[in-house]
Amino acid sequence: MSRPRLVMLSRRGRGAIAAEHWAELEQRAEVCAVQRESAPERDEAVELLAEADLLAATNLCLPAVDAELLDALPRLRGIVLYATGYDHIDVPLLRSRGVGLSVMPEYATTAVAEHCLAMLFALATRLHLAHDRSRGAAPRDISLRGIELGGRRLGVIGLGRIGGEAARLGRALGMRVCGADTDPRARERAAESGIEVVDLAGLLSESDAVAVCASHAFGAPPLLGAAELAAMRPGSLLVNVSRSALVDTAAAVGEVRDGRLRGYAVDDTVLDPACDGDLLAEGRILQTGHSAWWRDETLDRGARMWADRILAAVLGEPLDPVTWPETDSAAGLAPAVGA
Repeated sequence: MSRPRLVMLSRRGRGAIAAEHWAELEQRAEVCAVQRESAPERDEAVELLAEADLLAATNLCLPAVDAELLDALPRLRGIVLYATGYDHIDVPLLRSRGVGLSVMPEYATTAVAEHCLAMLFALATRLHLAHDRSRGAAPRDISLRGIELGGRRLGVIGLGRIGGEAARLGRALGMRVCGADTDPRARERAAESGIEVVDLAGLLSESDAVAVCASHAFGAPPLLGAAELAAMRPGSLLVNVSRSALVDTAAAVGEVRDGRLRGYAVDDTVLDPACDGDLLAEGRILQTGHSAWWRDETLDRGARMWADRILAAVLGEPLDPVTWPETDSAAGLAPAVGA
């Protein structure tokens, strides 16, 4: 049995995984590590992956995975993604073509939950605006007046790994925490940990601060649209540490501009400064450009976890598969060492 061919696409090339993992990986597979700064366009992707059985990629370097690409890559059997979220990938399409997908749901949990609380602190204390004023980047007449978080009610939407950790951190601050989730298992785990589980309507109407920590499904509409945002408690704070698509950006901007929401923070870059630069300058909207996961510990952990998942996929024993062909899982893609 020949070794499967693996193509890795990342900014760091071979440096994306720890050196000690390379020996075993190269015993099991023919590996081509490609260092690049962006995702390849369709024609280049087909050329790079024409002989690939497996693709390992970071989100930055992942080509658009659609029917046209998969049609051109009949050998492809699996994708190992260096990411937690996969809402940009059409999983039913992969499943219909017999292509697997493996992800890394736990590598950045602590970092993202801490970032969630950091954004909440920033909106409450206006720390970011105080910094801007100190360096002359914000008008002197903009108020730095904030609020205290202790004793206020924090509503966490999405009670999975990140949401559960954000809820724990909120309780450590002395906040009264409630949470909502559509998954019965997540609700049960949250209740067992002492989190008050409520429905979404109750959470929005009763919370002083709302943290969006939910996952986003491929092609799904916003979880918080105009109606949901209008139902939030006047003067409350909104933090979105998940996908920006979970919140209707235009509606959120409108609520902030009208003064119904005290502030909105999102871990993305969603505003056009030409249209809404005043809200950015006033510190009422904070955007952090998808940096929540970018931590020393997360990078070290991610390099190890990605290597583990790549090797597991080569062996046909994927870790944290979203979907994976049963034939590959049963038989394995790679021969035993020395075979």
